[in-house]
Amino acid sequence: MKIGIIGFGSIGNRHYQNLKKYNFDIKILTKRKDISLKNIVSSWDDFSADADFDIIFVTNETAKHFETIKKCIKLKPKAIFIEKPLSHNIKGLNDLARELKRKKISAWVGYNLQFFKPFIKIKNILNNNLLGKLYYMRLSVGQNLSVWRDRDYRKCYSSQKKGGGGVMLDLVHDINYPAWLIEEKLSPITCVAKKLSDLEVDTEDYVESVLKSESGIMVSIHQDFIRASFRRSLEISGVKASLNWNSDDNIITVCDKSGNKIISDKIKIGRNKMFRDEIDHIIKNVKKNNYFSNIDEAARDVKIINNLKKYAAK
Repeated sequence: MKIGIIGFGSIGNRHYQNLKKYNFDIKILTKRKDISLKNIVSSWDDFSADADFDIIFVTNETAKHFETIKKCIKLKPKAIFIEKPLSHNIKGLNDLARELKRKKISAWVGYNLQFFKPFIKIKNILNNNLLGKLYYMRLSVGQNLSVWRDRDYRKCYSSQKKGGGGVMLDLVHDINYPAWLIEEKLSPITCVAKKLSDLEVDTEDYVESVLKSESGIMVSIHQDFIRASFRRSLEISGVKASLNWNSDDNIITVCDKSGNKIISDKIKIGRNKMFRDEIDHIIKNVKKNNYFSNIDEAARDVKIINNLKKYAAK
């Protein structure tokens, strides 16, 4: 198989490292001068020459995704992987999705938390109705942007509005996975988005959002770029039991109304495993010539963020 990678920041490099085990022919398009790997090119003309790609990975800045995907479609790969989020705004996303489907190009946006072992376990718990009818979900994620990025955070797209940055887009996982867990669409109700810290960014670094599912489940989401150390957590409350999980100990706990623990399961994980499983999923389907896509799901998430920002601006 022939693989293309466009953009070579931390996530582009992660995907490259995970792809190496397959011994594929990999061509990388990047403007960076500080890396020395074979098959690196710095211009689109060189990248697209002899462009019989099976899969193209779009891992450049969020604000460049839309135009990059349009250019990739012309190369007629079997599949395009797009690092999350799909885009920094909603303009043209419906037409883009239709074009990908019309050309029968599989499109996968990188929601790797759908391959995260604790969340797969939680999804099974919900599908087995152990909590009963759900009342609410409360999610939180935070990490300090200045120590998160390998390079100077001020030069990363995450810190720049024009690059498609900001905590809502950069941590779009936490907009996506609650809908995936309960298999329902979410509708925004309200949002507060602020820049609280002294980080040198021109985007929001703190957000509180409230959404509602189709069946009436309330979903509150906290996202920030300012927490001293990384932490992600999830609480789900149902009529029969409640569930708690956090990234500090990776223990899923389910308690009944009396506080008795029904489940207390510590999940052993390797942080890179979900990325490897995601890559395996894509390659497996491409090899079998299966069409697969989550482009509508990803476009929906960008629209949700767009509406949440409108609430925050009021």
